[in-house]
Amino acid sequence: MDLTHGSVLQGDRELLSDVPMYISASSDYVKWGGCLHLNKQIGERLHGTEYRIRLRDGRLGDIRIRKVVNTNGALHVELLFEGLGSLDPSESAA
Repeated sequence: MDLTHGSVLQGDRELLSDVPMYISASSDYVKWGGCLHLNKQIGERLHGTEYRIRLRDGRLGDIRIRKVVNTNGALHVELLFEGLGSLDPSESAA
């Protein structure tokens, strides 16, 4: 898994920015997933299961949260997700 940072979006609205996230993918990013690392208070802002992420390098992808894991004495959470579709370059990043 590679560590990066990015934003969590719902539609076009940015819910969280500069979120640490790990991404694991096949060589062509057709099958991918990972996890978001958040403190518990920030993690509680996310109420649904489907979001979009925008990585620092401009790639965009839809995700589905599949599991929430409490860590560090329940002060932090890891949101494990699977990618839905491909992880594509943003049109605005070109």
